Amino acid sequence: MHATHIEIMNNEFKELEEYARQTLGQVPEIVGYLGRINEALALEQFRENIALYLGRKNISRKLSSLIAIAVSSANGQKESVPIHFRLARKFGVEPLEILDALKAAKMVLMSSTMSTLPSTLPILEKSFSLSGKKHEVEKIIDNVKKQSGMDALPETFKALSSISFDLFAEHLKEKSELMAPLRLDRKSVFLIAYAISISIGSEECARTYVKQFINNGGNLPEIEDAIAISRFITGNRALTTSFEILRTLSESGARE
Repeated sequence: MHATHIEIMNNEFKELEEYARQTLGQVPEIVGYLGRINEALALEQFRENIALYLGRKNISRKLSSLIAIAVSSANGQKESVPIHFRLARKFGVEPLEILDALKAAKMVLMSSTMSTLPSTLPILEKSFSLSGKKHEVEKIIDNVKKQSGMDALPETFKALSSISFDLFAEHLKEKSELMAPLRLDRKSVFLIAYAISISIGSEECARTYVKQFINNGGNLPEIEDAIAISRFITGNRALTTSFEILRTLSESGARE
């Protein structure tokens, strides 16, 4: 690499480091490790971090950080969660708001485990005598539809009710409790749940929560921001799960 180009990269990195300290309060560790190995990649990673929190135009930094916490936790990124938590505190997020985000993550993950039920139901119906509480199930589903404002419930609900009425009733109870905000508004909770859903590839959950988000006044630009954050956090898993490798490489002096 030409000496002048290296000097420009070094100056740009120093400027971004200073910008990070002024706006985020710190430079993300992973950016520092990358910078010691490959400055161009570190700069790109840093720009993405800045865009995640400061580049969103349609949702607040507080909600951005809550989405980042929820998506990171749902994807098992234990190294990322504390980073987003520190930033969330900087942006004034309250403890109960964080619990709302984590509750949403738990609910989405629990719901996603049932995504295969509709496809396996015909096999079970041929082999076993399934739930006969059809009338009771329909009454419960009608009541849930009225409360949620949804035209139809996910097929997983009906499949689960056929396999086990008790599990069906328990799931609805958990959904009611976990999706009832302690502090956030319902619109924000559903946007967080949508972001989590797309991060784990759960199509049915994504459909369910984006509809509820829209029903609670959500708009397309806000959805765009949620997608942007979820996309970054999910892709960033490749680096965060390699945290120790990157630290070792940076400390060993390995560099392009």
